[in-house]
Amino acid sequence: MPLGIKQNNLFTVTFSAFVMNIGFYAWRIMFNNFAVEQFDASPTDIGIIQAVREIPGLLAFTVGIIALKLTESRIVALSIILMGIGLLLCGVSPSLVVLGMATFVLSVGFHYFEPTNSSQLLLMANSNDLGKVQGVYRSYESLAGLVGGLMILGMTLFLSYEYTFYVIGVLIALIGIYLVLALPPNRGKFENRKMVIKKKYWLYYILYFLRGCRRHVFTTFAIFLLVKNHGLSISLVSIVILLSNLVTFFTNRWMGNLTDKLGERFILAGSSLLLIFIFTGYAYVDYLPILIIFYLIDNTLFNSAIALRSYLMKISNSEDLTGCLSFGMTSNHVAAVVIPVAGGIIWSYFGHEATFIIGAGIVFVDMIFSFMVPGKKEQ
Repeated sequence: MPLGIKQNNLFTVTFSAFVMNIGFYAWRIMFNNFAVEQFDASPTDIGIIQAVREIPGLLAFTVGIIALKLTESRIVALSIILMGIGLLLCGVSPSLVVLGMATFVLSVGFHYFEPTNSSQLLLMANSNDLGKVQGVYRSYESLAGLVGGLMILGMTLFLSYEYTFYVIGVLIALIGIYLVLALPPNRGKFENRKMVIKKKYWLYYILYFLRGCRRHVFTTFAIFLLVKNHGLSISLVSIVILLSNLVTFFTNRWMGNLTDKLGERFILAGSSLLLIFIFTGYAYVDYLPILIIFYLIDNTLFNSAIALRSYLMKISNSEDLTGCLSFGMTSNHVAAVVIPVAGGIIWSYFGHEATFIIGAGIVFVDMIFSFMVPGKKEQ
């Protein structure tokens, strides 16, 4: 069977991810420029809004509870609607406070979507092809980033930020409404759902927590560094993110295949080692083309998360998966709520160098724990 996956549900899972990620990348591309140009946002302002964005991640464990009543496909569709509404509200924001509230709404959609759709994908995959299947799935997410980037690049040439947010938000919300109406309940393997927190998943929770810390140093401050310190315009930000998604469109499948071939420990520890050098480069390199290269590599390494989900699938029971993924996301966001605010304050008082060096320290700890994951020959 192609890709070791049940093809009848693959289209729904990948299409949903495609739509959600167009919305996410639209917000990601425009947010920093919109906040800086419209409201003269400071590093502390950005950090606070990013922290607000991560609060729904703390509540992600409730996905496991909601999934006791609603099918995963219904949760996915409702999450897409929330993403659309949040983007629409960004477009009508008169202040940073309202922009933060709008960001919170779309973040609820994103954080409820991610563990639910990932659970569907993993349960459809064969154990020997977990990396490969996730690689293909992540490639579709990158394709969504490419499409979203092209849309933003084209639309912002003719429309204001406000109207661009509005148009994309309405389109995504309408697609979500269609999915609510069109997708029949399909419980299948999800009938025996459980909300679980088990000791045997402790290493997964710690790694997810640490990767949340390092992820939010990247997502909060990498593009902001390029915009604030180097004056990158919205067009150039769009091009950088387009390039990053073009790279990951091809490398995600490679990352998945490499996970299956070399094992999860090699991918997790190796990506952490490389990221230590990348974060140090953000701190001390002042040459824009090199920083953009760092960003492209950083974004590629972010998808080493394929290996972490593959590890979870190998140690978990299928009925635990949705609850385990959602609780893992909550553990991820305990620190992720703090990192943007703390990083922004540290930047304001000590410069961007301190923020990224602390980030490198977090990645080092993540690397140490990554070595505790069983190697390929030990599985």
